[in-house]
Amino acid sequence: MSFNIKDIAKLAGVSPATVSRVINGTGNVKDEKRDRVLKVLEETGYKPNALARGLIHKRTYTLGIVVPDISNINFSEFVKGVEKEAKEYGYNILLTTSGNDLNREVECFEVFKEKRVDGIIFTGTRYTEKHKTVIDNTPIPFLVFGQNFEHENIISMNIDNKKAAYEATKLLFSKGAKNIAMIGGPLWDRAAGYDRFMGFLTAAVEEGLNPNNLIYEEGDFTIKSGYELMRAILDKQKVDAILAANDFMALGAIKCLLDLGIYVPKDVQVVGFDDNIISGIYNPSLTTVKIDFNRAGRMAAKSIINKIDGKIIKKYIELEYKLIIRNSTK
Repeated sequence: MSFNIKDIAKLAGVSPATVSRVINGTGNVKDEKRDRVLKVLEETGYKPNALARGLIHKRTYTLGIVVPDISNINFSEFVKGVEKEAKEYGYNILLTTSGNDLNREVECFEVFKEKRVDGIIFTGTRYTEKHKTVIDNTPIPFLVFGQNFEHENIISMNIDNKKAAYEATKLLFSKGAKNIAMIGGPLWDRAAGYDRFMGFLTAAVEEGLNPNNLIYEEGDFTIKSGYELMRAILDKQKVDAILAANDFMALGAIKCLLDLGIYVPKDVQVVGFDDNIISGIYNPSLTTVKIDFNRAGRMAAKSIINKIDGKIIKKYIELEYKLIIRNSTK
């Protein structure tokens, strides 16, 4: 059976105009009505003619997404969130990976321009002159997740990394830690590297530690680097707590400690960042700063679609985070 918008409206108990707004992602529609329309659309398999929609609205109803590595649990959750929200607004996504290669990121932007996507979402770490040049010459909006890049055409979305790291470090002190070290990210990574280090440093100095004596080892966010840097820290001095700039490095640190017969949290307490799916089931389970990557993806999609629709959007969107207390701390 062939359905049209009037049929969908009748089945959902709404007006054809409401169905149109749901399909096109325009106007304000109550969640209850949107859910009814989406349910009927799914049950009937109705799909509006994408070419016709594009000609009418001068859009492709497509978002481009660039992530470093889709096999990373955090990025895959982020992409799933983007896709789910985009679908509710009638958008599809084009996904590509950059491997954290800055030139590759710029190449992806150029490809997306050729594909005439309506908006680009990317999880970058550095903002170069090449990035600026291509964004300067691209009329479509950009959204960067995980950093704060200053450009009139970029929406930035992130947590307050300095504050989160500060609170995580204070948590360790509140649980009796005296000699805390940090396994951090590269300091050229403004958010996950530098800002998290500054939060750690600020809290440690407040607690009376000499900043010149603090141990900071720079990792690459992998389990392997967490393991190796934990061993390097122990070769320098005895510590009773570790703050890691992400969960993977924290889990690597715990593995190293256990391999050496050092008990967690009895001898050394460990706190991570992100709260990926492994962190809650590892033994011991990891105390960490939780970032909801799926929700962030949904917010990113909604924000950039609103920007495409001409709505006023904040230049910087601050995400929530939460300290999750588990068995890697006392």
